[in-house]
Amino acid sequence: MDPMRSPLLKDALRKKGTIFSPGHRIRMNIVPIVLNIFIPWVVFIYCFGLTSFQLMYTSPMMAWLGVSLVFFLWLAIVLAAYCSRRFDPDPSWFTVTSLMVLACAIIGIVAGLDNFWTFEFGYYTIKDMKVAKKLDPSVSAGEDVMDAGIFEFTAGTQLDAEKTWHFKKGSIYCVAPIISNTSRIPLRQTYDFWAVGKDCCSQGASDFRCGSWGSASAHKGIRSLDTKDLKYYHLAVQQAASLYDIMAPHPLFLDWSMDPDLEIASWAQQSFKNYAVTASTVFVLCTFVVATASARFSFLGRARSAYDTEIMNDPSWKEGQFYSEGARSPAGMYTA
Repeated sequence: MDPMRSPLLKDALRKKGTIFSPGHRIRMNIVPIVLNIFIPWVVFIYCFGLTSFQLMYTSPMMAWLGVSLVFFLWLAIVLAAYCSRRFDPDPSWFTVTSLMVLACAIIGIVAGLDNFWTFEFGYYTIKDMKVAKKLDPSVSAGEDVMDAGIFEFTAGTQLDAEKTWHFKKGSIYCVAPIISNTSRIPLRQTYDFWAVGKDCCSQGASDFRCGSWGSASAHKGIRSLDTKDLKYYHLAVQQAASLYDIMAPHPLFLDWSMDPDLEIASWAQQSFKNYAVTASTVFVLCTFVVATASARFSFLGRARSAYDTEIMNDPSWKEGQFYSEGARSPAGMYTA
């Protein structure tokens, strides 16, 4: 019987394999796979740490110098990838490494700077400033505490709900004067301390709901440091001064708080939490990219195998003893 007339044998010989089937393919080395997961991930952690934490605050030049070393490493990997492709046309891990290192470096820098300006800059700045204690807003002058970051007023200090106002520029910038319970009008006739906030007051009335405004025991404040917001707070105070016929030539802007130390510590905690979550996410992404590249390399590295050979069209098949032009019957199949 002619074996090529058997439909099952014909289908089996013509069946093609997949990249996960046995066949002739380039063996995947576990070492470059592991390195391509961890090297870009470590680059991300390194760049994020330099641009996000204390070194960026105390010595930004050193931080950027450290970041620049990553790009020298990247250039070395790019050169290795170029040489590898020049002398060996087969794809290599150097190309994948160079792309992943560059991507992780950029992501680390962008995420680190965002984390720094959102949380760490305020944390370190306030820590570097002094704590002003036992301030009486009716007699204390703002000029005397220009270097303070945390303000602790005397018991009974409150917000003057009758003289709050706002300025609208996209967001609503809200301000409220801080007064003493013993004297609603400062003895110096100037309102130097103002509680501030964004999008926490009404546009049509004297209304302020920012920070710990609803707590009667709150009498502390954290200095507002956002330079983009400060100019709008100044304009809001100028409008309030004109509206209520009061004087505020040198206002200090504070975020009203019950526990400034706890609130400031939460900034550092949130910063580290962002660092941990982002690093974990990038590790998962690196693993996924390397797994995808490994599967792709396995596919590209597969050579033609027995599964890909059309045996009926193979000239050597016709030269063998299993096929002859005169084999037209089962008996003829065994004829020399």
